[in-house]
Formats: sequence, structure tokens, C-alpha cells
Amino acid sequence: MSEWNRRRFIARAGLAVSGGFAAWPLLHGRDLFAQAPSPAQSFPDEILNPVEVSGADAQPVMGRLPGAKRMYVLPNDAGEFHRIGSQVMKFVARAADTDGVYELMTFAGNTGAVMPRHAHLGSHAVILVIRGQVELELGDERWTMMRGDFANVPPATPHGWTMRSEGAQFALFSMNGRVGSAFTAMGDPQAGPQVPANVPHDIPDGRLARASFAGDFQRRPSLTTAPTPVRVANTRLAGSAVPYVIVDGAGDRYGGNTFLARNAQTNGQFLVIITEGGVGPGVPAHFHARHFENFFGLDGETLAWAYGKAVPLRMGDFIQAPPRNLHGFRLTQQYNRFAAFLTPGIFENFFTRGAGPPDGARGPAGAREGGERGRAGGDGRAGGSPRGGAPSGDALRQMFLGIQMSGRGPDGYPLDVHPPKLPLPPQDPIWTGGAASALQQRSALLAHASAVCGGPQLSREITPELRRALALKPRPEEFL
Repeated sequence: MSEWNRRRFIARAGLAVSGGFAAWPLLHGRDLFAQAPSPAQSFPDEILNPVEVSGADAQPVMGRLPGAKRMYVLPNDAGEFHRIGSQVMKFVARAADTDGVYELMTFAGNTGAVMPRHAHLGSHAVILVIRGQVELELGDERWTMMRGDFANVPPATPHGWTMRSEGAQFALFSMNGRVGSAFTAMGDPQAGPQVPANVPHDIPDGRLARASFAGDFQRRPSLTTAPTPVRVANTRLAGSAVPYVIVDGAGDRYGGNTFLARNAQTNGQFLVIITEGGVGPGVPAHFHARHFENFFGLDGETLAWAYGKAVPLRMGDFIQAPPRNLHGFRLTQQYNRFAAFLTPGIFENFFTRGAGPPDGARGPAGAREGGERGRAGGDGRAGGSPRGGAPSGDALRQMFLGIQMSGRGPDGYPLDVHPPKLPLPPQDPIWTGGAASALQQRSALLAHASAVCGGPQLSREITPELRRALALKPRPEEFL
């Protein structure tokens, strides 16, 4: 379909469709013309008709930090390392690699490694424990966190941590590019990830003061009376952008995707989603015009598609997919799990279809008990609402429109997911069992949207296949 015809169609139907000729078999029936978002002219052309990056700029940087806003693949043992006291900070994504949009770091240390109480005045951060046991001071509370536990740390929230097991490690994702510079200022570069032995745990006051000048880091006085640490058991997201913790396996679940932070908790800056499941076809090549989608491996093996290259994603491995970069993934083991950091948070409605949180899934920050309806429990095995059933023909048409930008994000623009517009690059032989043509990619992307969204009625059911996969999920205690 020509660009002129597409615009004429959108103006008549009130639908923002960018899928080209592949949409026509699904666009019969008067029901679709009843939907009437804003007219086409209200959408800038780069949003209505985006095209993926191609050529040399689309080639992923393999095995190292790129130093520019590029798609890149970083294995667990690579990155930029700094020793801070007795712990090691690794840059997974620096401001230079994200154009200052966000940063991602990991911290690893042995028992007793400490970061004193501090706050980031202008940077929203989150913490996801990767292994071991970490004691987190958050506001006026102190929590014992283990693998898979999560903490939301809005700007100006006092927090600090102490490693409580050998080799404890967590990931810290922060918005903008000013937190990492503070941490590097208080440490020293080192060649690799080896956690130092026989060095003092405390960070000298002079180093902490230097961090305050270098970036967004402000020392905060210790609490007069230190609270007793409490093991994280909360299963609910808070109702707003306030500090909270949730236990491994909990959050707002939609099938195989679980929100640890949504727009309501981040003021629309980013989303944190855990994707898990067994062997499946996954998501074929697609791109987003306006948001980053970044993948951090936790369990099993996710085979990522990075502009034609098939790249295994295991625990600690990372892939950045900036806007307009083709990417995809599929799960290859009996149980797989990765964390996705999406910024900004305009893609939430793709997973939720505009639905609010599951029943009973919101409560006071730091609540120690959660509701029983419509959520995954602490082990990720609780069920949800009845399944919506197989999508009907009409539901498939609606779903295709959803995948082709007819839905709306919280910014008011159409949803930001697009199939390939240009010829696909040569395919890695490992990946060629999947769809190869643009039309097949669109069909597979439609099937994925249907599986995620559950047909005509939103379903939060854990399917038998997902339940079997979750039964193989490792326990946090196995990573002590």
C-alpha cells in the first residue's frame, strides 16, 4: 500500500496502521471503522511511518561497550569494572552507550561489603538481586533480599546496602546518566570482575565526598536506630511512585510477563518486566521507533535476534535495542527468564491492553502480605482469572491493529511496535527455523501479540505450559 493510500485509509478509518499490504486480509468488516482515535494528521510522520535503522549503524556491537547509542551484546564477563571499597561495580550500560537516557550497573561483593546511606536527587533507580543475599536499607526500613527480589527507589529516597553472603550481586538500573559517574568517582578501575579479598569494606569519606561532586549522589545520615531486617514477602506493586520492595515471582502478571514496575510507579519513565516460560517460538524481528528495549538474562537461555545474528542470552548477559533497531527473541530451555528494561514507559498497554492492575495487586508500599486474587504468589505459581479462549477472527483483526499501532500509549501516540519495513539482513543459520519473509514476520508477531494479550478478553491465567516451566524455576537459596 502506498504512503498516500495508507494516509487516506487512516483518515477515513481513524486508525494508525503502518503494516503495509499484509494488513489488508485482516481489514474487512465495518466494525473496524467504528474505532476513531485522532486523525492521521495529528501524528508526526516519523511516528506514523517509521523505518528501521539499516546498514552499518544496524550491525550490533558484539562483546564490548559501544561508546555510542547502538545495539550491542555484552556477555556476563565483559564490561567496565571499578572497585569500590570491597565490592566491584560493573558498567553494563553507560551514559555514553545510551545517549544519557539510562544506566545499568551490577554490584558484587562478599559478606560485609557496604554502600552507606545515600540518595539520588534527580535519578529514579531500581534494584534486582541476581545472586546471594543483600540487606537493603530503603527509607526507614531494612529488608533482607534474595535472588529475584526487586526494589523501587524513586528520586531523593535514602537507601544503602550491605552484602550478607559471599558473591552476592544485584543489578541497578537508573534513569539519566549521572549516577554511574558518582560511583566511578568513589572507586578505582580494575581489569575484570574478580571481587577483591582482604580489603576494607568501608569507603573512605573523601571518596564519598568526591562522588557528590561527580554525579547524582548525596550522602545521608545513618538512622538513629537501625531497624531489624525483614525478609521481603510483599507481592504488591505500590499505587504510585514511592519506595517499595516485592519478592521474587510477584508483581502484576499478564501470562508470561510480570511487571515489577509500571508507569504508575516510575512516573512514566520506564517499565521493568520479567518474561519467563518454556520452549517457544518467541518474537520475530521487529523494532520500536520511540523506546529502548533492553534484555538482561537470568535463567535458561534466550536466543536473541540482533539484526540477523542469533545470540544466546544467559545469566548476566545483556542486549540493548535502541529505537529503530530490529531485534527479537525466543526461549530455548525448559525454563527461561530474563528482565526487560523499557524506557520510556509508552509500551505498557501492549501487555495490558489498557487494563488496570490485577485485583488486590496494589497496596501500601512495603506491605508484607498481598492479595490472593489475580496475582502470582511468592513462587510465581498462583493462578489468575479464567482464560479468554482462542481468539476469534474479529479478535485477530483487532489484535493485528493493536500490533500495527492502533492502540495508544500513555503519551497519546499509537503503540510503538513495528514489523520490518526493509528487506531483512542475512539470517544466522541458528535462527532460520523461524519466519524469513516480512509477511511471515508480521504473522508471527501477530501470533505473539495474541498469546501475550489472551484474545478478546485480557487473560492473566498461567497456562499449563507456563505452569510446567515455572515448576523448574530455580530457588533463590540455590544462589547463596
